[in-house]
Amino acid sequence: MKNIKQLILYALIGMLYFVPAASGQTQADDTRFSSRLAISPYAQAVPNDSYTFIGVSHPSLDSALTQIGVVVEAIGMTTTVNNAAGRAQVFTVDAGETHRVFIVNQSNATINTSNASFTDSRTHLIPTIDSAQFGAVRVTTVSERPSLAAGSRNVTVGSTPKFDNLAQLTIWGIVFIESSSSGFAMEFIGDMQDSTLGGTLPNGAGSSLGPGSASATSSAFARPARGVN
Repeated sequence: MKNIKQLILYALIGMLYFVPAASGQTQADDTRFSSRLAISPYAQAVPNDSYTFIGVSHPSLDSALTQIGVVVEAIGMTTTVNNAAGRAQVFTVDAGETHRVFIVNQSNATINTSNASFTDSRTHLIPTIDSAQFGAVRVTTVSERPSLAAGSRNVTVGSTPKFDNLAQLTIWGIVFIESSSSGFAMEFIGDMQDSTLGGTLPNGAGSSLGPGSASATSSAFARPARGVN
């Protein structure tokens, strides 16, 4: 009986040990693949003055998987939990959804976890300490598939290849000045608004690259598995 109790105890300890891994990713990967990255060069959060708002939308492109996991990270800013996990919010954007991310000082009177308007599953806060913070924003895919070789970047659904790189999402934002209800727009480099599929091959037969041939002179077709590389 004693041995059985010990085995049960060890099993429970093992289950507790693996819970964090099962709960999902908590911080951004250290990746340099442009198909997994989008960057905005400026953000700020200043107490009683301004904060940064970011929207991440899944416009349900025919080329997109219906769920795309992303990590939005504040770079160069001191957050209340000032480590890799505390600087980031990790979430999954379903087809047709828009998620809101606020980089805001921790004592903001309106945007906080005590306000029910900012506690739903599609709203995410990255709180900074109560001093002026200036930095940038980095968005990374959770999926590592976009960093694979061209023929392995997609998942075939039916007969259609689907991708989960950041070129399938629209990312937009504003640095908002509270006193004047104004601000300036953020530019994200790497999302669908700034990414190009690009690349063609001549249409012909006999090429090891696919249905096209480098020596053919007829009309061009899209490069297989093209995307942000």
